[in-house]
Amino acid sequence: MKLYYNIRKLYTPRGFSARRGAAMGRIEEIHNAAILIRDDGTIEYAGPAEGKPGGLPRMTEIDCRGLVALPGFVDSHTHAVFAGERSLEFTLRAEGRSYQEIAAMGGGIRSSVEHVRAASVEDIVNYSQPFIERALALGTTTMEIKSGYGLSTDSERKLLEAAKLVGERTAMEVVRTYIGAHAVPKDKSQSEYVTEIIEEQLPALHKKAEFCDVFMDEGYFTREETIRICEKAKSLGMKIKLHADELAETSGARTAAELTAFSADHLLKISEDGIRALAASERTIATLLPITALSLRAPFAQARKMIDAGCAVAIATDCNPGSSMSENMQFVVTLGVIGMQMTPAEALTAATLNGAASLDRAATHGSIERNKVADFVLYDIPRLEYLPYHIAVSDVVSVIKRGEIVSGERL
Repeated sequence: MKLYYNIRKLYTPRGFSARRGAAMGRIEEIHNAAILIRDDGTIEYAGPAEGKPGGLPRMTEIDCRGLVALPGFVDSHTHAVFAGERSLEFTLRAEGRSYQEIAAMGGGIRSSVEHVRAASVEDIVNYSQPFIERALALGTTTMEIKSGYGLSTDSERKLLEAAKLVGERTAMEVVRTYIGAHAVPKDKSQSEYVTEIIEEQLPALHKKAEFCDVFMDEGYFTREETIRICEKAKSLGMKIKLHADELAETSGARTAAELTAFSADHLLKISEDGIRALAASERTIATLLPITALSLRAPFAQARKMIDAGCAVAIATDCNPGSSMSENMQFVVTLGVIGMQMTPAEALTAATLNGAASLDRAATHGSIERNKVADFVLYDIPRLEYLPYHIAVSDVVSVIKRGEIVSGERL
């Protein structure tokens, strides 16, 4: 067993399911804490040092030197495995071009598709692995990674295999999501491509990904197409997520709730009806991506309104080469507070426990408590509020995954 002791303060949400509404702001603060970890990497005890179990067998003791412990971030929406950068699009947006205009010029998702189709699996892994390693160093211990830059069976397979290899070659826990319905390839009509997804891609690839996602939005996939794709994915045993209401309000949030999706993501244009649907849902998490809004110069998602309405809100990076080239979850927390009117406590819950819930992992991840996986991060900060306050700077000292220090100082 391992004992991490001399933790000056430990902050964590509590629970084995998503926190909703006012409960998102309930964070436990423990002074002079200790975390006792079993040999299988799960937590035996997390609480005041004086309350830890006695009479234990010989253990390894790690002095945390008065640092602050928080749960590892769960980055529940990324496209972090890809090939080729798109920094020129960043300049076009600075000149006033919209997301849709850049796509019409040959940029956007189709630009990444060309890079991916020309690359091997090893090329993709070698290009993407540094982003995942940097995310780990910045405090993320679990990351969802989507495909979506292949738009064919073979190229989507490449991306899913690359995501698996990145997880095997780093300490990051990777959750894979298939999103063949990310855009329509240039050589097919939309109806032809939807048929290909349902009849070819999903049957061939469903065992390589836990989740199926669809970009349901204006100019992408319709509600009817989304439902057809998701019902096929569900019949194959996949869980559902949706890109929803980002570019326009298309009933994406309500559709996600009706499909019992684990999350509806983006939601920049969500309607009052969509908010009510997510608040009433027992499963669907509202996953908000503030770096994307910042990059697109769009108004931030209405986190405050969603939380006050009783929604479960998660936040994530949306790390991707086009609209959110960042793997920094601490910056996401900062934008949650500054741009979306969340409290630091709500933002922490959104970045940890609720992110885990959106990946169907709240029972095992996202908080520091007994029987959960021992994923936590030690920071050199005075208190929780300092994390979003210290803008775009990492105060991480050590990252612990399943009880082992995997990044930062060895202590």
